[in-house]
Amino acid sequence: MKLKAFRIKNYRSIVDSGWNTLAYDNITALIGQNESGKTSVLEALKSFYEGVISDDVLRSDLSLPTVECKFSLENEKLNEILDFSLLPQELVKIIEKKEEVILSRDWEEDKSSRLRIGEEDILKYYCDKEQDKKDIEKRTQEEINKLLSEADSIVSDLEMAEKEKEEIQVQFNEAHRNLEEAKKALRKAKKPDDKLIAQQQFASSEKYFSQKEAEFHEKVEFYEEKKTSTQELSEKVSVCKLCNEAVENFNKIGMHLEKLYTELKDVEHYQEMCTNEKEKKAAFVKLTQAKTNYREANIAYFQSQHDLSLQRAIAAKVLAGKSLKVAESEALRELEEDKKYYNAEDIGKELFSYVPYFEFFEDFSSLLPNKIDLEDVLAENVNAEGYKAAKNFLMISGLTPDFFREKNHRILKQKIENLNGEITINFQDYWRQNVGKNNKIRLNFELEHYDYTVPEKSGKPYLEFWIKDQSERLYPKQRSRGVRWFLSFYLELKATAKKNSINRVLLIDEPGLSLHARAQEDVLKVFEDLKDDLQIIYCTHSPHLVDARKLYRILAVQRANEDDETSETIILDINSLHDASNDTLSPIYSLMGVKLNEQQFIHHTNNVVIEDPITYYYLVTIARLLNSENEMHFIPATGISDIPVLINILTGWKLDYFVFLMDNETSNVMKENLKKTIFLNDDKEADKKIIIHENFVAVEDIFSTIDFKKYVLNKRVGITESNYEYIENNGISRTILASGFVNQAQDNNLSIKDFDQETQSNFKKLFKNLSDHLS
Repeated sequence: MKLKAFRIKNYRSIVDSGWNTLAYDNITALIGQNESGKTSVLEALKSFYEGVISDDVLRSDLSLPTVECKFSLENEKLNEILDFSLLPQELVKIIEKKEEVILSRDWEEDKSSRLRIGEEDILKYYCDKEQDKKDIEKRTQEEINKLLSEADSIVSDLEMAEKEKEEIQVQFNEAHRNLEEAKKALRKAKKPDDKLIAQQQFASSEKYFSQKEAEFHEKVEFYEEKKTSTQELSEKVSVCKLCNEAVENFNKIGMHLEKLYTELKDVEHYQEMCTNEKEKKAAFVKLTQAKTNYREANIAYFQSQHDLSLQRAIAAKVLAGKSLKVAESEALRELEEDKKYYNAEDIGKELFSYVPYFEFFEDFSSLLPNKIDLEDVLAENVNAEGYKAAKNFLMISGLTPDFFREKNHRILKQKIENLNGEITINFQDYWRQNVGKNNKIRLNFELEHYDYTVPEKSGKPYLEFWIKDQSERLYPKQRSRGVRWFLSFYLELKATAKKNSINRVLLIDEPGLSLHARAQEDVLKVFEDLKDDLQIIYCTHSPHLVDARKLYRILAVQRANEDDETSETIILDINSLHDASNDTLSPIYSLMGVKLNEQQFIHHTNNVVIEDPITYYYLVTIARLLNSENEMHFIPATGISDIPVLINILTGWKLDYFVFLMDNETSNVMKENLKKTIFLNDDKEADKKIIIHENFVAVEDIFSTIDFKKYVLNKRVGITESNYEYIENNGISRTILASGFVNQAQDNNLSIKDFDQETQSNFKKLFKNLSDHLS
């Protein structure tokens, strides 16, 4: 997979960078002032890969960082990375068509992180699924609460029914006794009057008994109904109570976990404040115990979360009418089934194993040593001084351990001598600096053996490294800081590029600060050579590390408020560079001037002074399109106000020149100023030396509207004003447009025939105006 774009949130001064696309050709430069946030971008990308942050990156508002990276699928296919049988079918339909994926890393308060897939449609699927789960849990809990409330009412009714049954049974028993007594009295009565009274008493008792018997049976029936209902609810009530207990336990453990986390942070803070060894040791013991307590509580928390999910699932099924045994079996099976499917984090972890290796290049982390024991190299002793650089050196030389097993010392020496020649040639392809006029440095290594002066290693082989020129043979540590840096850089990048079994993203902060301008361009040359083998993202202030012909490689980093270093960082791509400040774009502006100074522009005759580098780039490109045979040498001022300085220099050197200006108010004012100060109000000489190209306010106006949109603006829009007015009204960077036109003319091999008749006529008219003034 290839890193395509990134988005950073809540990381130091970056609140939300938005999506920033990297250059398609694997070289991306971050430009901007000090403290703008360039290094934070690199460190955020490193944090994304390693999953590690420090307190230094946290914002004062306590918001937690998120870093997202978008990767294009190069040679990989998602069905080869992911096991589609572990994805629900509806998710397979979403994911199988993707040609790029987003991975997101989010940090928690304890600075742990979670990596997950960041695709919106996939996250929506999981969010919807999670919401469905929460909705079900909510409904289940509502049903549990309703059932327990109903159960309380039924139990209360049962208790009341039992009480009423007991009360009526007492009355029924009493009525029965009264009836029996009335029967006895009736049997004993002999006299007619006594017998009549006894019969009336028996009839009354019998009626009362029948009434109480009916009431008793009614209450018993009611009681049995309530008892049956209660018995039917008992299993559901039991399950619901277990579920509520699981909820209570989960909340209790969660509160305990929060308490332990607070204690852990307090102990960490205490340890940072300790000033003596005794306090530090005591704090270390406390911190170790606090971490153990927190870790154990965290395990208990996730277990209680699992238990709660299981109990809720069982409760939902029991409430739906299933038996406890069946509900338990189905709930366990469904939870296990859910576990086997990928979640968003599982997908993220699977994809992460295919992302490029992000490597932060550290200055002098791999300095070439003066010497290193061969045993340390072959045994891969990473603790040996200079091991990494020595290994890099041997790797780019193509050497393996077998090379040093050659027993013939003469043959081995000859092979090393041949390799030294190859290594030097390769290095000199990049390091173009000379020591003196023609003397280039050379790299050498030699295989030597310790002698009696080092008795503990006597006879053992070691490698010795030299950086040589014609007059001196010096160890690496004896060379200048610039040479040492570039050599470290060269070895690291070349070796990294050779590790082509793993894609790599190399993050470099301010490369070549200790290098001369020409050597900084050598750094850019190394980037160009290796861009097919790895991706490079680097920060720079130097114009020599920016290619003005490839401004699509630039991401401009600046503060939202230039005057406030505490304001948030924003990142602007090529399409938004017109919003960047002049200070942010200074490497580009400086570069144009530097490139001009490096070339032989000034000649004895036909020097054409123009107002700025923007006009220069258009004119030299148009001259090439026209195949102009006229000998004219454009000399750009840094701005129209600097034209008098250039004229004074050319006059002092006794060189021929004339001034070419566009037809605008500023140019006319300059012409009058030159007429007074340079030509002493000599109108004839001033008219001879100063050309105003009439009817064209700015150089961009020599294009027809159609060609301006097609070859300069690169955008289909409606333009009702002049080209220059459109640029000014929309706040577009003229420098960016000029650079884009130059690149397009070169990359697409444009010819004069590609332009319409209006533009061709304007080009020819302009150069005829120039030609008419040539010597």
